Amino acid sequence: MSFADPKLQALLKKQKYQLYGKNTAVKKCNWAHNALKQDLYCYKRFYGIHSHRCIQFSPTLICNFTCQFCWRIHESDIGIKSMFQKYKSMNSDDLREIFDPPEEVVKGIIWGQQRIMCGYKPFITPEKYLEAMTPRHATLSLTGEPFLYPWIPELIDKLKKAGLTVFIVTNGTYPDILREILIKKSYPTQFYVTLPTPDIKDFLNIHRPLEKEKAYYQILETLKIVGNGVPFRTVGRLTVADGLNLDNALGYASLIKLMKPSFIEVKGVVHVGAAEKRLPRSAMPQHEKIYEFSKELESLTGYSIIKESSVSRLIILTNYSENLIVPQLESNFHNLPVLND
Repeated sequence: MSFADPKLQALLKKQKYQLYGKNTAVKKCNWAHNALKQDLYCYKRFYGIHSHRCIQFSPTLICNFTCQFCWRIHESDIGIKSMFQKYKSMNSDDLREIFDPPEEVVKGIIWGQQRIMCGYKPFITPEKYLEAMTPRHATLSLTGEPFLYPWIPELIDKLKKAGLTVFIVTNGTYPDILREILIKKSYPTQFYVTLPTPDIKDFLNIHRPLEKEKAYYQILETLKIVGNGVPFRTVGRLTVADGLNLDNALGYASLIKLMKPSFIEVKGVVHVGAAEKRLPRSAMPQHEKIYEFSKELESLTGYSIIKESSVSRLIILTNYSENLIVPQLESNFHNLPVLND
C-alpha cells in the first residue's frame, strides 16, 4: 500500500506518473518524447545522456522542502497533511513498511519506463524503440528528496548492476547519507546539490524547509564534504527565478568555493506545473539574463562557461584545469563525458 495520500496519488496519476509499489514513481520527461519523435535531446546530452534512454524517477514522494519555484505538487497545494512530518517520527521497522526495497525500486522503474515507452512502437524505427525499451540511465530527480529513501547506497549499487548510470539530485540536507555513500563506496555517476539561496532569510522564504534553519546548516555540511574531495563528479545546481533569487552572485560564489564542484549549472525556472500557482510568469528568466548572471559567477569563481542551452534556460560552467576532461571511472558510464564535443 502506498504511503501517499489517495488524493495525491490520484492527482499524480492524472499527471501521467507511473506509481509502483509503496513509494516509487516514474514520469516521462517531455525531452524523451522529443528525442523519439524529433531527435531533440535535453541538456544532459552534454554529459552523454540520451533522453529517450533516461528514467526520470523517485524512490520516495516525500520532501522536506516546499520551494516556491518547484513545479511538483506539495501537500499544502492540495490541503493534505505533510508526509514528511509523519516520516520524521518513524523508526527503521516503520520505514520498511512504507518504502520499496532497492531491488523492487529498480524493477519498478524499468516497468514504469517500459510502460511509458511501449506506446511509441508504431511511430518510431525498430532501432529507436529498442533503445527506448532498454534504458541506460537513471536520474533521481522527479519529486521528493531522494536522500529520504533509507537505502540510497544499496539503491545506487542495484541501479549500476542493472547497467544504468546514476545521477542524484539532492537538496543537500542529509550529509550523513553522503558520508554513508562514501564509506560504502556506492558512488553515483554524477552528484548534484541544489545550492540554497545564500542569505538564510531568503532561504527560509524561498525554499521553505520544514526543518527551518537546521536545513541551511546541514547543506553547508554537505558542501564541505564534497569540497574536501569525493571520487565522483559533482554539480552545484542554481535554480534561479527572476525577482526571487537571480542575484547575489557573490553569495553563490562563496557556496561554490565551499563545494568545489566539477560543474556549476545555472538553471532558470520554467513556469509550468504547480509553480504556475506560486509564482508569476515573469519569474521565468530570459536566457540572456541567466547568461549575464553566469558571467558574474565566472569572474567570482574561476569557473568558465563551456555549454549553454537556451531552450532549457541552462548554463554549464567548469574549472578547465581539472574538470573539462573527467576520468571515466567505471565501464558503465556509457560514453561519458562528451562536454568537449
